Amino acid sequence: MKRIIGEIPGRIIGIAAAVAAIVLLILTVQVLIIPIVGAMFLAYLLDPGVVALQRRGMRRGNAFVVVLGVCLATLVIASVVLPGPLAPEAATGLNKRVPDRIKADLDKFERWKSNHLKILANVNLGGNVPTRLFDFVGRIATELPGIAANFTIDILLIPLIAFFLVRDGRSLRRKLLNMVPNTYFEMAVSMFYRVDQQIGGYLRGRLIECVLSGLVQLALMAGTQTLLGVPQPNMLLISIVSAILNFIPYVGPIFGGIFGTILYFGTENLPATSIWALYAVIAMTHLIDNLAIAPAVLSHNVDLHPLTVVLALVIGGEVFGVLGLLIAIPVAASIKVIAQEVYANYQVQVR
Repeated sequence: MKRIIGEIPGRIIGIAAAVAAIVLLILTVQVLIIPIVGAMFLAYLLDPGVVALQRRGMRRGNAFVVVLGVCLATLVIASVVLPGPLAPEAATGLNKRVPDRIKADLDKFERWKSNHLKILANVNLGGNVPTRLFDFVGRIATELPGIAANFTIDILLIPLIAFFLVRDGRSLRRKLLNMVPNTYFEMAVSMFYRVDQQIGGYLRGRLIECVLSGLVQLALMAGTQTLLGVPQPNMLLISIVSAILNFIPYVGPIFGGIFGTILYFGTENLPATSIWALYAVIAMTHLIDNLAIAPAVLSHNVDLHPLTVVLALVIGGEVFGVLGLLIAIPVAASIKVIAQEVYANYQVQVR
């Protein structure tokens, strides 16, 4: 082992140091993390369309602009054609109805608790929850201008960075590979290829999974309203938002449920059974997703043990929050590929 380590040329150490410096720079300048990660996601998701146009003679940069333009035009047309189903029925007076609905439901719960749970008589949820909720909303309202400004900057930077990643990514990879000594060249090529396949396959698989889970939730909400007679307003909007949030592993459905709850609390004369039915639909959708959709779509893309996935999500969420949950599985899969390639190269050299 010492002999092999001693044979590693200085260029390998230089490449590792450069990569480490870039990573440290990104971690230090945290404002760049979200645009860079978002740009990588966008580049990988649009890559099949870019490759298809490239085979027809179009340059990669121009192909990316065309594919991105088609996607944006589709979203604009959909928002124009479907303004009614996508417009929340509770938008008018939402800020007044939600607190009133929460207060009314908590008052009902307090009366039920007083009659059936004497041991919790001194616990005043009706007074504590609204106060903390209003404090939280107040903090969000205070920070909203800064959040909106950062979001706008990220939205502008993501396609710009993605354009250069798509246009110059392959040439940059070739330059990096040219720096690798011949002894490690095959290992580096295989490593780049496998990492690229793992990340691209996972992200595109997750996109398909989110679309299918959104369709399943829409069908279940429509069935609940049609067959059971339980009102489910804004089913299309809630299904779309839940499908987008489902991109965040495990906690995405919770955020979707919170979004639907806020809309339902703001809808006048909506029975409480609609909210409970929404929770049941989200839980059933998540179950179908985990048992049927995800195994069928992602089984060939990311080969990670379930415990590894859980640990990666915990570490990613602890370090980077929601962003860490998004990148945890691709990063874990990439680390596994790199470790496998390094170990395989070591086995070859010790023989």
